[in-house]
This record gives sequence, C-alpha cells and structure tokens, in this order.
Amino acid sequence: MRTEEVDKVSIDLLDELGITASDHVLGELERHHIVERRRGARITYLVVRRTSGAALGLLPVYQFSRPYEASLAPENIFDDLPPSTDSRLCSAGGAGGYRNHLVLRSAIEPACAAGAARALVSAARQVASAAGCPQVLIPDLDPAQARWLAEFDPEAIAVATRDKAVMPIEWGDFSEYLAALPRKRRWQVRQERRAFADSGIVVRDEPLSSVAAEVAPLLAQTQQRHGDPAGPLEAEFYLAMLAMTPGSEVRALVGYLSGRPVAFSVVHRRGGTWAIRAVGRDYTAPEHGQYFNLTYYEPIARAIADGATLIDFGIGSLSAKRFRGCRLQPLRSLLLPTVPSRGR
Repeated sequence: MRTEEVDKVSIDLLDELGITASDHVLGELERHHIVERRRGARITYLVVRRTSGAALGLLPVYQFSRPYEASLAPENIFDDLPPSTDSRLCSAGGAGGYRNHLVLRSAIEPACAAGAARALVSAARQVASAAGCPQVLIPDLDPAQARWLAEFDPEAIAVATRDKAVMPIEWGDFSEYLAALPRKRRWQVRQERRAFADSGIVVRDEPLSSVAAEVAPLLAQTQQRHGDPAGPLEAEFYLAMLAMTPGSEVRALVGYLSGRPVAFSVVHRRGGTWAIRAVGRDYTAPEHGQYFNLTYYEPIARAIADGATLIDFGIGSLSAKRFRGCRLQPLRSLLLPTVPSRGR
C-alpha cells in the first residue's frame, strides 16, 4: 500500500471507493473545506491505494489554530486531561459536527481494512508532526470506524466515548409513537403538544436557503446562551453553508408568532435519514414549548408521514432525548502521540 496527499476530493474518488450517496459526502467535505479555510485552517486529504493504484481509503486532516470548535477541544472530550496550552490542533477526520470522515472502500476485507486504516493514521501522524503538533486527535469514530482503528487504543494518550442520540422510525403515525412511550412520558409530550397548539405559533416547512438570514439571530441567541460568542453574521454564514449541501434536502421548520419567527430547527434530509443540524429561538418571546416541539415532535411527526427510517438528533441533552424515545450510539475518540510507540 502507499499513501498520497491531494488538495481536493473528487466525486470520481468517492465513486471509486464505492461510497453511498457520494455527492452528499462530497458536499459535506466541501462545506467543511470552505468553512475551515475561512477560519484559517489548513486541510490535507490523505488517500491510501494498493500498489496497483486502486483507492482503498480517504482521511481528511485538519490543522486548526485557536479558536476552533469547542466540540474538538481535547479537554472537552477526554476526562482528566490537562488543558492544552498549545494553540494548534491536528484532527484526523473530524472538523466538528460529531462525525468522522474517515472512509474505506466498501466491502473491503477486514485484514485489508486494518492495513489501510493503519497507513492513513501513520500518514496523519506525519502531517501533524510536520505541523508541530505533539498529538493528533481522531474524534467521533462510529462503531465501524472504531473497529478499523482498535489496534491504536493501547498507545493512545487518551480514549473517550461519547454518545449521540438516534431514533429509528418504527411507527405508522404520531399516535403510535406516543403509545410506545412510557405513561409518564406520554402525558408530558401531550402537555407540550397541547401548549404549542394553543399558542398561536404557526409552523412552516421552508427551504433553509430562503430563511437563513431571517432565523440567524435566533441561532445566535441560542449559541450565546451556551457560551458561543458568535453573532448573527456568523450564524447566517453557517446556515447559508449548511443550506448548500449537495445531495440532500435542507429544510427549516420555522415557528412564526404574529408573523415573526420565534423558533426554528434545521432538518437535513438525505434519503430515509433525517438529521437535526441546528436549532434556535427568541428568548424574549413567551414560552409555549417551542424548543421541544420544533426540535423533536414536529420532525418526528413529519418524518413518520414522509416514510423516513431514522432521525439523528446528535449529542448533548441526552436525557431529554432518551425521554422522548431516542437510542444511544457510541462515538469513540482517540488522542495519539504523533511519534508512534516503540515497536510500531
């Protein structure tokens, strides 16, 4: 096997790897590329090939300088890790969003998968070392990716698992969803739905591209309440980029009260999988259960009606998500020294 660095990922490469919905994956990579380059990051794409030239895998490597997304800060991922004083971070596969973009050829044999993953991680370590980073972060590996990299666990400086919430759609309508909840939860959901229905808030399902500027201040309010100082302009840029994801339908569920938006959620729809990608609300407006209805109940009801098979609700607020019927999927993160342990 051999690895190479490329400046750009092509649809031909993703198709060669047999990636499902390659146009969507390419769109995600391009969106991260634009956003992170705007922040000053350097991005290298590593490709591993057979000696014959056939592509086996792809791993983007992001070199960040502070400030970078809080979800990637090692001190926010790993327990008992001293806060880093280094202003640089090298992340293999992860640019935020609780997803790792390490991909291997579809239907690859297990032994070949381990070798390809090993070659990509080795190349990522070299990139990190050349950038002056003492460690390389490999964040948010899904179960399949974690198996590919399991051999690196023993030499990791730190290992952590955080969960994200997913909801398989197993009901014919919203009433069946309610009936599947425990009695106490069912009662609370009905109360929250009733309060929202009586509020006068009108929900519209709109293309995110047409309302990004209008709802950006609501996203900024929510981000600021969670410690992110980004303002409406940064929020609008993020939403505008999210709206441009190829291979997907990116919609906004917007709640209007007296003609003005008071809350919204972004629903990223790709085939049978929906993902909640952003939420925001006006905290000066009266509380009528906008958050729970636009984040959970409206997407659930619409996903059921649309025939979707899964909703990805992301990480955070896991007790609230489990309360409403979500299941947990582990995401594994490793922090590796750029210099391999002796014997590797």
